[in-house]
Amino acid sequence: MEQWGPCEIEELKRLYKETDIPSDRLIKDRTALDAFAAALNGRTRRNIAFSAEEVADQLLRLRKAGKLPRIRR
Repeated sequence: MEQWGPCEIEELKRLYKETDIPSDRLIKDRTALDAFAAALNGRTRRNIAFSAEEVADQLLRLRKAGKLPRIRR
């Protein structure tokens, strides 16, 4: 399990907003979640790779804490 630093969390938030897919839908769609995780891993500057499960967990944590940008649909 990789460590989430402030830079990785901010990058996850930016990508989430750009993707424009609500977190519930993103987490339930394995193909979309895998693509999201791959895009996030491509954007991080450190030599780390977050699994799709780690990304989904972090999305849920941020959403529950009210720190995830709102996607309006």
